[in-house]
Amino acid sequence: MKKFFLLFLGVLLTVADAYCQKEVSGIYAGGHIRRGRPGTITKLRNSGFTYLILFNVNVESDGTLTTDGETICKDGEYVFQQTQPYYQQDIKNLKTPPTGISRIEICIGGWGNGSYGNIRNLVNSKGTGASSILYRNFKALKEAVPEIDAVNNDTEQDYDAESAAKFHIMMYDLGYKTTIAPYTYMSYWTSLVSKIRASRPQAVDRAMIQCYDGGAGNLNSVGSWNFTGVKERHPGLLDYSNDWSVERNLAQFQAWKDQGVATGGFVWLFNDGYDETWNMNGWAAGLNRIFGAVSVPEEEVVVRCYSEKNYGGYCIPLAEGTYTQPELAVHGIAANDLSSIEIVNENYRVKLYTSVNCTGSYLIRQVSTKSFSSNYDNKVCSMKIELKPGTAIDEVTSDDDIQLIAERDNILVENAEGQSLCIYDTAGKLISRNSVLAASQTFSLQALPHGNYIIRVADKAIKVLR
Repeated sequence: MKKFFLLFLGVLLTVADAYCQKEVSGIYAGGHIRRGRPGTITKLRNSGFTYLILFNVNVESDGTLTTDGETICKDGEYVFQQTQPYYQQDIKNLKTPPTGISRIEICIGGWGNGSYGNIRNLVNSKGTGASSILYRNFKALKEAVPEIDAVNNDTEQDYDAESAAKFHIMMYDLGYKTTIAPYTYMSYWTSLVSKIRASRPQAVDRAMIQCYDGGAGNLNSVGSWNFTGVKERHPGLLDYSNDWSVERNLAQFQAWKDQGVATGGFVWLFNDGYDETWNMNGWAAGLNRIFGAVSVPEEEVVVRCYSEKNYGGYCIPLAEGTYTQPELAVHGIAANDLSSIEIVNENYRVKLYTSVNCTGSYLIRQVSTKSFSSNYDNKVCSMKIELKPGTAIDEVTSDDDIQLIAERDNILVENAEGQSLCIYDTAGKLISRNSVLAASQTFSLQALPHGNYIIRVADKAIKVLR
């Protein structure tokens, strides 16, 4: 008989909010993502970055979309598969668990790029309606690669707020959010965001401030880049050639966070030969740790992980669950960076792996450990936090009218007619939503793979180990 172990999670904080992953760490990826596939796809998935910007998509004078001399969309049709047959599946794989990436953007613009001049001319001559070439080509791209969530505006010439605003309003209507990546000309960006938001208030959701090369002067003025209605402000630094170590770069992001001028950060650039030498996972885990990509409620903490022996260094709390390398990085733990753990709930044990996906040999720890053995010290890349065999957690009841009762492979819901029953994984991702149509209704869980789930109806929630 399958058993369910249940834990009441609390009624004021929704489960989805408790485990929601925030997009606080970004990286631009150039043509190397295609040239070096499939290895580059695996590296990005395992890095722990929470969003990715594909650099770049060029808009030609006739509206054709290109990149690195290859055509993506032309005359309202997606044709990239002719030269890049794996591209659609690769982009899909980037967001397929286990991965840290939950959002993908395309970048238009950059130094010496004339795309926004072409956009200006096309908008002024052809408009942005359903019959325009801009609309048809970007619609074709969205339909071919629906995993693309947004367009990143990196205008560095051809500054024309009127036509650019019309373009981004069109893009929003096609399903693309907008982020901006300014380094200078603040008045232009202020005007652009204002014009877009006047028509589509939710279209622009992040400002990414370049603090390198031409934008190096922004290092000490990130807070001056304010845009009404845009809450997310992410400064960016180089991954190379600024003679800064990862630690020094992360210290700068920490300073911006402490000053209250940054809610996240990004890195330029994953491209070409030097990609193989810099520590993407260290960058991503550090940014996620600084800006809190995931917040674990105190009542759910089972293990505290430390980067140094004797519970020193940074400390990351974790709940029960399976954590691959990218999932650890999203929580703020870099690969090969753990030296001690504190088990705060004696009903649980920890399996430590040197592999990225919780495979192969492992070390079991059932009590707090001040120092790992040499085979695992600074070598842990993934872990499982699970109940000790034979341990059960009793359900905590409440006086609420709504009742959630586990019965073998079913959940019985009482007194919740008209509500929705939602099933989440432990990262807060919605697995399914079902309507409660009767005062007493049973829902089957047999279709779910074995694992941990969170069941919520209104403000009542239980945790299920299937």
